[in-house]
Amino acid sequence: WGVFVRIKKQSMPLRLEIKKKLSARSDRVKCVDLHPTEPWVLSALYSGNVFVWDTETSSLIKSWEICELPVRTCKFIARRSQFICASDDMRLRIYNYNTMEKIKDVEAHADYIRFVEIHPAMPYVLSSSDDMSMKLWNWEQNWDCTATFEGHAHYVMMCKFNPKDTNTFASASLDRTIKVWGLGAQQPHFSLEGHERGVNCLDYYPGGDKPYLLSGADDKTVKIWDYQTKACIQTLEGHSNNVCSVLFHPRLPVLISASEDGTVRIWHAMTYRAETTLNYGLERAWSIAAAKESNGLAIGYDEGTILIKLGQDAPVASLDSHTGKLVWAHNNDIQSASLKGVATNSADGEKLNLGIKDMGSCEIFPDRKS
Repeated sequence: WGVFVRIKKQSMPLRLEIKKKLSARSDRVKCVDLHPTEPWVLSALYSGNVFVWDTETSSLIKSWEICELPVRTCKFIARRSQFICASDDMRLRIYNYNTMEKIKDVEAHADYIRFVEIHPAMPYVLSSSDDMSMKLWNWEQNWDCTATFEGHAHYVMMCKFNPKDTNTFASASLDRTIKVWGLGAQQPHFSLEGHERGVNCLDYYPGGDKPYLLSGADDKTVKIWDYQTKACIQTLEGHSNNVCSVLFHPRLPVLISASEDGTVRIWHAMTYRAETTLNYGLERAWSIAAAKESNGLAIGYDEGTILIKLGQDAPVASLDSHTGKLVWAHNNDIQSASLKGVATNSADGEKLNLGIKDMGSCEIFPDRKS
């Protein structure tokens, strides 16, 4: 018999299973980040602290008193067992999260620092600030500032590297524009204009097939942009207050937005249908984070940190027991392998090396086999 993976029509809802894995009350959380391999959520607090929560035990496992002023942004630098944070004393601080020691303390900007972004491959960190600039820091050169990028006319709220071209990055500003830059030039390549109020946040589409940018603003909307044609291709409405954080989920066909209206909205990344609205009663939602290694979504609120799990970690799979052919869908990617003759001399639980064939990807999200 044949092996089939049933795919839902785009008119159908995704039916993503949502499970709350962590609910941790605290002072106002301005930023969250997920560790790529450990079950940890990093939270930056308005009270001046940084917390690490274990999502498996729902416990606070590490905390730092950074300063007496708000910490607005934090990021894991996992390949160095470190995290970086920025506070309203205009300083960047880097800590080893295993030993707890402070590695570096840098006077970075002339005004509040809104965001830090870690380069995916190079030893770079990009910071954006209310001083209307962004700065590039190189940790292999003792955290020296190696470049400054100026061109915005108001606070620079966020910056993100393009995962498909890591020599370029985008910035969101309260001057109502998104600007796209290159690391080798101090002036922006171009601007995207269309939001009616200040832009707070942005994210790049992680896949290779769409040149898309996502943005959220104080006009309460989320916009999807094609950064090649420089056109706004979709505007998502539904929030009733400022949109503070947006992301394309790196594993699932959804985009997610968080707002000062207290909700986190999940939208279909292809049809742009509003799929789900989450409200955990923790007041304003400031920050969301996902990791490509898991289906987790971390959310930072006025009153704490939440981690939810979207969908299933295990792929949808089907095995033909007669031929030994295995077909599975890992999110939108379809793959196959033959188990025939592979496991005859293997111990129970032993990991098998399979010759995996890519069968392509489907535009529509597979959610079950039949």
